[in-house]
Amino acid sequence: MSLLLRSCVAFAALFAGSLAVSQDKKEQAENPFYKFWSKSKVGATVSLKETTKVSAPEGAEGDSGEDVKLITHKLVELTAEKAVVETVVTEGEIFGFVQSAPTRHIYPAKMSKELLDELLKETGAKGEKAKLKVGEKEMDVTYLSGSTKKGKDDEVEFKIWLSEEVPGGIVKRVRTSKFKGATVAETTIELESFNK
Repeated sequence: MSLLLRSCVAFAALFAGSLAVSQDKKEQAENPFYKFWSKSKVGATVSLKETTKVSAPEGAEGDSGEDVKLITHKLVELTAEKAVVETVVTEGEIFGFVQSAPTRHIYPAKMSKELLDELLKETGAKGEKAKLKVGEKEMDVTYLSGSTKKGKDDEVEFKIWLSEEVPGGIVKRVRTSKFKGATVAETTIELESFNK
């Protein structure tokens, strides 16, 4: 599982709070991504601006620069078993914009409690209540931070601000990738707009 996915699941799991456990052979927990989307109606959308700044590590060859994308998520199906979210990514190019074909994320209502617990332990995510200014509005959020390591040289630090008011939960996220302690990439996702 990718470091990005691991950190996102850890954020959502920690924010989600209580875990619903079933009596199946393997314990099941409420899927945090399902929980966030289940608070919205079908047709709800959220648009997020993603900015990635890349820099080559000292002494290494490589490009530095900035990449900006607009990511729009739309809840297209919601049942007691799953939430289906359609995602479209739009990014600039020299002569205009490129828009990806829609992709679908299917979030089952339940997931493995063991996997969820493992992700929380691995990332060391810590959360606290906070306020975050988004445009002209101040929102009540849960702020989470933590990190993951891959090998001895790669580390990803994350910070995320979540709100149940926003479809999908994400208000802001900062993900910093480091190699041997030096920052090589930083991705910031910020809420642009939403409707429930």
